[in-house]
Amino acid sequence: MEETGRADFEKGLKILWIIWAAMLGFLLIYVFICHQVGEDIRGNMNPEFPIRLLKNILYGAVIVTLLCAHFLRRFMLTGRFSRSEFKPYNPDSNFPQPALVAKYTVAVLVSLALCEGIGIYGVVLFFLGADLKTLTLFIAISALSIFFYRPKMEELERLAMNMKRQGK
Repeated sequence: MEETGRADFEKGLKILWIIWAAMLGFLLIYVFICHQVGEDIRGNMNPEFPIRLLKNILYGAVIVTLLCAHFLRRFMLTGRFSRSEFKPYNPDSNFPQPALVAKYTVAVLVSLALCEGIGIYGVVLFFLGADLKTLTLFIAISALSIFFYRPKMEELERLAMNMKRQGK
């Protein structure tokens, strides 16, 4: 890998790592908020609310969300979603970003946002009357999936090598 290309990759990944860390931080904030004010909010819920049904529906939504995150990321990184050259809008001319880094950034952000949603499912369930164990399970699944889909230099370099081999 050329030094200039690697420097561009590192610059692009630095921003992604900050976003990644913020998303993990948000999961901790969700847990903190639920511990601090959750019981006060949950006290107003109707005891006949079908929380068990909603919990099962959201378990299914977790599976669908994880599958979507996986396949969307793969689909976006293979480049088959557009036959034309990927030219992202770049409002900051002082920080020009290579097309591959911009493409990778979009794919990572989409998968991370979907995984963050899993933690939000848990928060919603908790506020609607689910127990702390359910919240913890959803937050843990969200954190593990965010960790799994973290930005990786090796992945970006592999994409660059594949792109170079294909002559793009």
